[in-house]
Amino acid sequence: MTEIRDAGPGDAEAIAALHAESWRAHYRGILPDAYLDGEVFAERQAFWRDALGAPRSGRLVMVATREAALAGFVAIVRDGEPDFGAEIENLHVRPGLHGRGLGRRLLGEAVGRLAADGVTSACLWVFDANAAATRFYRRLGGTADKQGLDPFAGAHAPHTRIVWPDLAALERACGG
Repeated sequence: MTEIRDAGPGDAEAIAALHAESWRAHYRGILPDAYLDGEVFAERQAFWRDALGAPRSGRLVMVATREAALAGFVAIVRDGEPDFGAEIENLHVRPGLHGRGLGRRLLGEAVGRLAADGVTSACLWVFDANAAATRFYRRLGGTADKQGLDPFAGAHAPHTRIVWPDLAALERACGG
């Protein structure tokens, strides 16, 4: 059975480990190998300790657990992008658990909460080389509206902004 709940400071280590594992599995060839093989866990650990240790207004982080182990997480920040009510910063499911509806369920729970609070639109940025993620977001009704280069970790990877001008439509597409 999968439980979805708000993340707390005690989840920082597990989220950082899953985040690093997911990036190593899916961002090889997008982010530098030296970063993925070296500092990714420590960098994500510092990020999540800070993000969950001193929660910021407007940030929603939710985790999915199965048998007390972290199976996935979603992080959304309000007003993270101009012209959108929320930016989906992260959606990661443990490698090996893809295709079982967990990412859709996590995202649906989070955007449902935001919609209930009056948020009406959302967006996210996805690496162009991450074809599986792009297909997933398009199946949920997202459309591309902008492209750019992400300078993260010394890479300048092409990425595309996927948008949902109607957050309620995204919630419905996720099964909500």
